[in-house]
Amino acid sequence: MRIVHLADLHLGYRAYNRVTSQGINRREADVFNAFRAALDKTVEIQPDLIIIAGDLFHSVRPSNLVIQHTFSAFLDLRGKSGAPIIVIGGNHDSPKSVDTGCILDLLANIPDVYVAHSEYSGIRLQNLDTTVFCLCHRALPSLKELKLEPDPQSRCNILTLHGSIEGVARDFTDVYMVRREDILSDAWDYVACGHFHIRTRLADNAFYSGSTEFTSFNIWEERETPKGFVEYDTDSRQMTPHELPTRPVIELNTIDAGGLTAAEVNDSIERRVAGIDGGHTDKIIRLVVENLPRQAMVDLDYALVRQIKAEALHFELQCRRPGKDGKRADNARAQTRPLEVEWREFIGDNVEIPGGVERAKLLELGLQYLAGQEIPAE
Repeated sequence: MRIVHLADLHLGYRAYNRVTSQGINRREADVFNAFRAALDKTVEIQPDLIIIAGDLFHSVRPSNLVIQHTFSAFLDLRGKSGAPIIVIGGNHDSPKSVDTGCILDLLANIPDVYVAHSEYSGIRLQNLDTTVFCLCHRALPSLKELKLEPDPQSRCNILTLHGSIEGVARDFTDVYMVRREDILSDAWDYVACGHFHIRTRLADNAFYSGSTEFTSFNIWEERETPKGFVEYDTDSRQMTPHELPTRPVIELNTIDAGGLTAAEVNDSIERRVAGIDGGHTDKIIRLVVENLPRQAMVDLDYALVRQIKAEALHFELQCRRPGKDGKRADNARAQTRPLEVEWREFIGDNVEIPGGVERAKLLELGLQYLAGQEIPAE
C-alpha cells in the first residue's frame, strides 16, 4: 500500500505584513500555494491512502477565506483521487477545551475524509483492510493510560500522531513527550508523525514528514532543509521524499564589526546582500552584525537598509553590541526562542493595538530595539 503523508501545513499562517494584489498576506498565499502543489503532486502519485498528521490550520479559528479555500481544495482532491483521507488534530488547530467546536470537523462532511482531534481512536478502512490509529495532540495527556498496539484483524496497521518524540528537537511549549519505545515497532506498517517541521527518519517505517513551507517560530534553523511531504510504500518499506517550491529563506554570513568603521560595515552589508544568488527581491533574508559599537550603529546607512527592506519580502538586520569583554556573549545564540520571534508573534495580526498606530511600523521599531539599534527620533 502506498501512503502520502503530509503534516504541518499551517494554512492561514501570516507574516511580514506584505499583501498580494488581491489583499492577501503574501506569506499566507505562499503557504496555500505549497498546499496546492502538494495536492497536485498527490494526484499524480495516486496513493492508496492520504494522511495529514496535524496542524492543517495555523490557528483554531482560521479566517473564512482560508476555510473556504481549504474546503474547496479537499473537494477537488476527492474528485481526482479515490484515496481516503485521514486528518488528525495538532496543537495549532485543536481547541484546548473539549466544549469548543473544532474546525476540522467541517472536513468530515466530505465523503471518505476522516477526522480525529480529541481522543485516541482507530479508524477502520474496510476497502483497504487497514486500521489507522490516531494519536492527536489533545490525546497526549492520557498517553500513559493508552495501549498503542495494532489490530490483529487488519492486514495493514498505521499509527499517526502529532507531538514531540524523545530524541527529536523539543519546542518550549511541549509538555508531553512521546517515548520512542511506545511507538517505534515493526508491528506497525507505518508511523506517520507531525509537529516537527524538519523531515526526520525515526525508523525504517517511521518518519516526520516535515512542514510544507517555512512556518515555524524560528525559520532560520530550517533554511537549509527542503520542505514537502513523504510517500511511503508499506510493501517495499521504501520512503520517497517529495520537495515543494517555497519562498527562499536566506541567512547571510555574519559580519564581525569588531575593529571596523561604520563605512566598512555599510560596505559589508551591501556586498553581502548583493552576493545573493538571483538577487534579494521578494526573498526572506537575515543578516547578523556582531560586535557593533553604539556609535557605529548611529552611522549605519539606514537608507540602504530601508531600500533592501522595501525590495525583499523581509529583511532582518540584527545588530548586536559587544559584550563586556569586547565579544558577543555566548548565551546570545543559546536562546531556543529568540526575543525577536516572541515579539513578532506577539504583535501579529490577532493582537489589538491602539488606534492610529501602524502595526508594521511598531513591529519594525520593536525589532530594532531588541537588536540594539539606535531608534531614530521623529
